[in-house]
Amino acid sequence: MENSGPNILVSFLPLILMSLLMAIAAHLLAKEKGRNVTKWTILALIPIVNFACIWFFIGASNLKLERKIDDLALRVQALSDK
Repeated sequence: MENSGPNILVSFLPLILMSLLMAIAAHLLAKEKGRNVTKWTILALIPIVNFACIWFFIGASNLKLERKIDDLALRVQALSDK
């Protein structure tokens, strides 16, 4: 029986590369949207789960912007109460 070690690695190389690209995208999106960066980066490294992660980020709200809007609303309310 011949050694098929390198052939197995070559066959999984596209999957590994795709998972790395998805992890980078999830990392950047998590940082931008104010989510837990470590958790989403690790989840995006798992094949098939990574597609769900990206779909989640497409529809997820931006928590950083929501916090800024809430802060502005509180400031406006405080000014109007004076």
